[in-house]
Amino acid sequence: MIESKGLELLQFAQVVQHIKHYCFSKAAAQRCEELHPQNDYTLLKPLLQQGMEMKSLLTAGLYFPSIEHQDIEKDIRVLSLEGSVLEEDRLLAIMKTATVADSLIRFLKGKQEELPALFVLAHNLKTNERVIHEIGSILDADAGVKDSASEELATLRQQIREKRKESDRRFYHAVNTFRKLEVLRDNEEGFFNGRRTLAVMSEFKSQVSGFVHSKSESGRTIFIEPSSIIEINNEIGELEIDELREIRRILRELCNYIRPSAPDLSAAYEFLIAMDVQKAKALFAKSIEATLPHINTTFDLKAVNACHPLLFLQNKRLQKSTVPLNVQLDKSERVMVISGPNAGGKTIALKTIGLLQTMLQSGLLIPVHESSSFPIFEKILVDIGDTQSIENELSTYSARLISMTAIVEAANESSLVLMDEFGSGTDPELGSAIAEAVLESLVNSQTKAIITSHFGNVKILAEELKGAFNACMLFDLEKLEPKFILSVGKPGSSYTFEVAERIGFPKHLIARAKNRLNKDKLKLNTLLAEVQDQKSQLEELLRRKDHETFLMKMAKEKYLSLYQSWEEKQDKEKEQRAELRQQALYGQKYLRLLEDWKNKQERKVVIKRFIDGLTAETKKMEAFEKSGEREKQALRKVEKLKTSLKVGSKVRVLNGKEIGIVQELLGDKAVLNFGHLKLTAKLESLVLVTEKET
Repeated sequence: MIESKGLELLQFAQVVQHIKHYCFSKAAAQRCEELHPQNDYTLLKPLLQQGMEMKSLLTAGLYFPSIEHQDIEKDIRVLSLEGSVLEEDRLLAIMKTATVADSLIRFLKGKQEELPALFVLAHNLKTNERVIHEIGSILDADAGVKDSASEELATLRQQIREKRKESDRRFYHAVNTFRKLEVLRDNEEGFFNGRRTLAVMSEFKSQVSGFVHSKSESGRTIFIEPSSIIEINNEIGELEIDELREIRRILRELCNYIRPSAPDLSAAYEFLIAMDVQKAKALFAKSIEATLPHINTTFDLKAVNACHPLLFLQNKRLQKSTVPLNVQLDKSERVMVISGPNAGGKTIALKTIGLLQTMLQSGLLIPVHESSSFPIFEKILVDIGDTQSIENELSTYSARLISMTAIVEAANESSLVLMDEFGSGTDPELGSAIAEAVLESLVNSQTKAIITSHFGNVKILAEELKGAFNACMLFDLEKLEPKFILSVGKPGSSYTFEVAERIGFPKHLIARAKNRLNKDKLKLNTLLAEVQDQKSQLEELLRRKDHETFLMKMAKEKYLSLYQSWEEKQDKEKEQRAELRQQALYGQKYLRLLEDWKNKQERKVVIKRFIDGLTAETKKMEAFEKSGEREKQALRKVEKLKTSLKVGSKVRVLNGKEIGIVQELLGDKAVLNFGHLKLTAKLESLVLVTEKET
């Protein structure tokens, strides 16, 4: 798909090194070394989706279980062997790693809807609670076998503790006795072969009965185990042998018990490594502000605000901004010819697209705007830099010819070609002719290609050939320095003399060179520089105009929003005033009836007046309903709302406080999203939310 030389030229290995830096385990770092581009989208799709889910989790600062684990690959292999026994510390490592894996498996199994791609990694895995519980019941936190592991072990250790206590009592009695006799050295005691000894002056050794364990280099001190503790120490030694045998038996039984779980432990360990790699990739993606572009099947490439990841990180450390790149290659414009000054960014532009495409096809997120669209190329063909071969006795030009030949023969509609300064390394006129022939061949092959060149003939041919187009790296004539901005549509000047002047090349030599140069060529180069400068100025004016238009649009939208809000407020106040008037009228009628009732007028007459009043109001409401005035009011409100309501608008339901987002419009109804809750409501019951309310 891409040769190792191409990966080296695109600095893919440096990207891998950055990812390895984020790995927790050595195994994950080694797994990163296996990252390589591939052209099978069915394999790439889950990797890219997993990376996007992990990066979104980390960027949002949401909880994600720890992946810190120990290397237990060798331990699992040993455990799988029948009759094998693992040491306590290795069994504890298995338990801790299985605990981490179980926590992560349970977490992802509960996130099928939120993290579907990561869920797939865990949904077939089994947890290892049985292994964890069994090891935990045998070993303590310091990898020691617990007394409770067996009754025999508990009994042996109790006996050892009692014997040691008695041994200590007898030893200190001996120390006190011989200290009074003044036969001991100042340090008084020693320790040899697990036995406590008295440090006796050699001239008094006959006064101390016991077993001699050692002598000092000077010969002045003899280390003697007192006879009073020899027997009990022998008993302790035997008990310790029995203890070790019992521990070995317990560990053997433990290993036999968990051995059937070795495949599940191996799967859990592999899962942890995979998650370690995914997290490292996501952390790297976060550091370069990467995302997942749209993947297309048409072999079109649209990179919006693309950045070279290594350059981005370097500028980030230096607190400098990185100028983004915009490149589009499609069926009608498939071969881009970039010209411009040396050190102006042509090669970086070339490498940026090549590296991003390689990263994407290696399952990595890339630093582009999410509106970008990338294909999955079958081949990425690269020719960048000096390819001189000492071993094969090839000159730079010969080596580049071989490289160009291989690329031209392999290029097709499903490949991406990247060629830097093609045709260079020989006589300029001959090299230019070769470059023209190669350009024609690339255009005819329907491949997508980005090439850089200083040749004027190539720039002219790119304007004439259908399928090729020019682009250039902009140069600031006033500051005499490159802008590192790619401008599409016209070729650029090489600014040979301007760059030479900028770096301090002698002016008299520049003047002499200009005099020796063909006047028409110098005029063309100057004209290109002027056209490029004018284009830059025009683009700046257009950018300012677009910005002003945008501000005017925003101001208009804000005015309309405020005006609509004012109208709604006026209508609401009008309705409230009418309602208050009606309530006041009802209140007056009620008070008169109440007064007549208190004055003990004819009760039947008062009740009849009350009922007649209710009947009259009911008839008014029925007449209002029959007239269709209520529907007309609702329709006017709906029509008014429709003019400003759209998908994405923020609304409230009448008398409600929660703010929802319009997801879909269905005639006189709208589907609203309130976070995890969706509901359908009539438009007449909705109120647009103002920016102030938001």
